[in-house]
Amino acid sequence: MDSIGEGPLRPGAGSGGTGAASGPAMTPGPGSPGPSGLLQVHCAMSLQQLYGWLQTTVPQAPQVAGVVPLVVRAVQLYRTGEHEACVAQIQSVLDSINAGHWSAAPVTRPIA
Repeated sequence: MDSIGEGPLRPGAGSGGTGAASGPAMTPGPGSPGPSGLLQVHCAMSLQQLYGWLQTTVPQAPQVAGVVPLVVRAVQLYRTGEHEACVAQIQSVLDSINAGHWSAAPVTRPIA
């Protein structure tokens, strides 16, 4: 895993949208999720990582709970299938934490 400040996490990454590669390398094989399925998996993994980080951090630093409403919004977007918006919301949460807003411990995210 890389630290929160490394690597891109942006709308369209791996979704077939802006910033995504196309062509045969992005064609899913039999039984593999397509680009939108990969974005869904990426959102799920990122949300799970944030949840684990919050579970560990909030008891030690209650001010970090300020990001919870932002994470709840990301979950709502995920549940409604708005995976690109979910990724954007997760990025907003990570940017806030990296900027020192409600930060108490480093957050890591799964490698996409």
